[in-house]
Amino acid sequence: MPARSAIPAALDALVALCTAAAVPGGLLDGVAVIDGPPVDEPTEELVLYLGDTPDDGPAVTAQQSFATFGDGAKDEAAAIYCTAISRSGDTDVKAERDRAFGIVAAVEQLLRPGRPGADPRLGGAVQWSDVGGEETYTPVQTDKGCLVEVGFTVLFRARI
Repeated sequence: MPARSAIPAALDALVALCTAAAVPGGLLDGVAVIDGPPVDEPTEELVLYLGDTPDDGPAVTAQQSFATFGDGAKDEAAAIYCTAISRSGDTDVKAERDRAFGIVAAVEQLLRPGRPGADPRLGGAVQWSDVGGEETYTPVQTDKGCLVEVGFTVLFRARI
């Protein structure tokens, strides 16, 4: 069956890339990588949601247009919404902010051309991808300590 969109393959590749980096010594060492919304609230201190937003918004938005050249090919530009979370039993906002933004920086390194282990083409599913667009930063203090959420976007362009 022909591909209607690069979104499924791009999401699969992004999840695989980040999961592979979430091993001891990897860029996402100690981070729980979650594909989409969780069934239960994770208990890990460091969490990366791929294709999910804290406010139950869309996981991905995209636009398609016919390519100038090609046999009916289309160009697709998309934004995959992601959230990095850092939490602890402490109330040190700076420490959690640094850890959450560190998760975003690690994802960016995984998509940056020329970096060891990077795959900006997401396994060939897209022409390019990068961390870009709008970011959000939300610190929260609870009776269980500090929690920081950083919302960010993985942008990609594909020819389908």
